[in-house]
Amino acid sequence: MVCPKCGSNHVNTQTVTDTEVTEKTKGFGCIKACIGFLIFNVWGILCGLCGMGKGKRTTRTKSKVVNVCQDCGNRF
Repeated sequence: MVCPKCGSNHVNTQTVTDTEVTEKTKGFGCIKACIGFLIFNVWGILCGLCGMGKGKRTTRTKSKVVNVCQDCGNRF
């Protein structure tokens, strides 16, 4: 393999992995609060707080191959 920038044959191939972590948390549940209000009056509004703060965590990983010239440092 030849570097397109300098024409050198000293090229290494590397695998680069990018990891992205996202986290979604739940907030106040309006529907739970309305149903709680209908059943338990004012104290039922606190039912909207049930499950608050719990969330889902997702991880996304991407891998790609990068060639690096050892003479000029060009990545392609």
